Amino acid sequence: MHDLTPDDIERLPRHVAIIMDGNGRWAQSRGKPRLFGHRNGVENVRSIVNTAFKIGVPYLTLYAFSTENQNRPGEEKSGLMRLLEEFLKCELETLMGDSIRLRAIGDLGGLPGFARKAVEETIEKTRENNNWNLTLALNYGSRQEILRAIQAYASEDRPPDTELDWPEFSGYLETRDLPDPDLIIRTSGEFRLSNFLLLQAAYAEIFVSPLHWPEFGKEAFVEALKDYTRRERRFGKTSAQLNSSPEPAFPSST
Repeated sequence: MHDLTPDDIERLPRHVAIIMDGNGRWAQSRGKPRLFGHRNGVENVRSIVNTAFKIGVPYLTLYAFSTENQNRPGEEKSGLMRLLEEFLKCELETLMGDSIRLRAIGDLGGLPGFARKAVEETIEKTRENNNWNLTLALNYGSRQEILRAIQAYASEDRPPDTELDWPEFSGYLETRDLPDPDLIIRTSGEFRLSNFLLLQAAYAEIFVSPLHWPEFGKEAFVEALKDYTRRERRFGKTSAQLNSSPEPAFPSST
């Protein structure tokens, strides 16, 4: 299935987050409507989720719909939400059979009622699953998430001289049950984060693929993982320090 070595497997990222970009451009380059690209993108989600699950990456987060995507044409947004509903209903049996827990980050209140219902029902049905973790970022924007976290923190009573540190503040983020991403993959050759996990990505490695999302298949995903295993994550230290110390360079976020 893959050519990862035992050493590669040992160095795999714990959490991979993917900015799935290029569905529309992929479709238009073939003379097809944008929704054709989105439907093929959903099929690729199935493939990449299955690959990550089998390889043993414990956490996968997919940037499925951003707050900025609300500016897309109504027909495209409606089609995306129907694809989301269809995906969740079709994949529920697999999620339950493989004990995969679904989470969602973002403002679900901004989704159409039928899509929000499908997401919330799937989250509830998979809540006790504990074998693997899939998170969908839906109507998500990192700046908005940060503002909501600040508002939640500020609304609580505490002594005025209380000092705030990252472990405490991260508990107010929507990703509080997840480790920070080790690897962020972006498809379609774009070199930006697009308001995705801005704080959580502080120490993430970034891999940009020129492939549009529908064509970013298993082989491309494995190549991104192999690239990650060859990187030296220093977290502010020097290579000499890392090589001389058996301790991890940076503590796990959770």
